[in-house]
Amino acid sequence: MRAEHIRSALRTALILLVFYLIQVILLARFRPWGVVPLSMPLLAVAAGLFGGGVWGGCIGLFTGIICDSSLGDSVLLFTVLLTVIGFFSGFLGEFVMARGFPSFLLLGIVSLALCTGFQALLFALMIPAPRNVLLLTAVKQLLITLPFLIPAYLSVRWALRPIRAAKRKTTF
Repeated sequence: MRAEHIRSALRTALILLVFYLIQVILLARFRPWGVVPLSMPLLAVAAGLFGGGVWGGCIGLFTGIICDSSLGDSVLLFTVLLTVIGFFSGFLGEFVMARGFPSFLLLGIVSLALCTGFQALLFALMIPAPRNVLLLTAVKQLLITLPFLIPAYLSVRWALRPIRAAKRKTTF
């Protein structure tokens, strides 16, 4: 493994740890509108966009395991979903979209909508609830998570800077 990969992996692990601690310690107690913000999917999107499909899939896998273990009510939902989101974010970043904030904003909102939608669907399968209540809760969670777009973007872009610099050097 090259030195830039090791540096990026250590930086990314630090960011995952910080976001996890913020998610578990602060955000679990901070419940505006009765919902908890979910910032971890943004890390998978940013890792995919800046590191490629493999980095996005790996970071998505780790963030999914963290989300499933800390939330406790989703059975492998986030592990599978965030791995797929991270991989496809990397694919889109490599071949379809530019690697900038507008692309991250679009992919971040789509990933948050997918996560909250699947959470609502899983909840509806376990406990019958009116659709409008589930939809309103999903929209609230999406809106309360939007401020975390900027810290996730900036931190993962910083963490994966050595990999991006190495790719620019090897590209003709």
